[in-house]
Amino acid sequence: MAGTTEGNPSFGIRPLDVDDGARFVQLVTELSDESHRFLKEHLDPSEEAFERILRAPSRRLVAVRPDGAIVGLAGAFPGTGWSAHVAELRIVVANAWRGKGVGRALARAALLEAWEMGCSHSFVEVVAEQEALVDMFQDMGFEPEALLVDFVRDEAGQCHDLMLLTHRTDHVPEPVEVLDLEVALP
Repeated sequence: MAGTTEGNPSFGIRPLDVDDGARFVQLVTELSDESHRFLKEHLDPSEEAFERILRAPSRRLVAVRPDGAIVGLAGAFPGTGWSAHVAELRIVVANAWRGKGVGRALARAALLEAWEMGCSHSFVEVVAEQEALVDMFQDMGFEPEALLVDFVRDEAGQCHDLMLLTHRTDHVPEPVEVLDLEVALP
């Protein structure tokens, strides 16, 4: 395993691997309806979905228990063209692992991945009513940039406000120190 994060020996962070198919399917199967409702990308519990994720132009990370089970997934998606210096971060955590530092560790690791890809700016899109998530990103140095009213429609057809938060790393010499990262990545 890649190590532990934030002093928590119960999970580590590492890159998603081609051998993670079954573990990915298990994670997606266990996600709550609410988790699926607010995911930007459709994740279905299949090997085909896993293969699509592996082919996507992003860097994917997983939070894993010591037994290898995946308890969280993150991605850093670099922009193209005039936004090639910007990365979008996406994070999802298994229900039973929320509130245990997994999301924060994945977000920090994804932010570092974006910086290593040469991105000076990163952003996340969060449904505004997910206040704990908004607070977590703000605690990490993300700044609210926009509130887009009724910008997200869930599977039930109900609209929700979307908050865009950004983080800049172009003004710091070494983001690892600023982020206080204790994430081991092979």
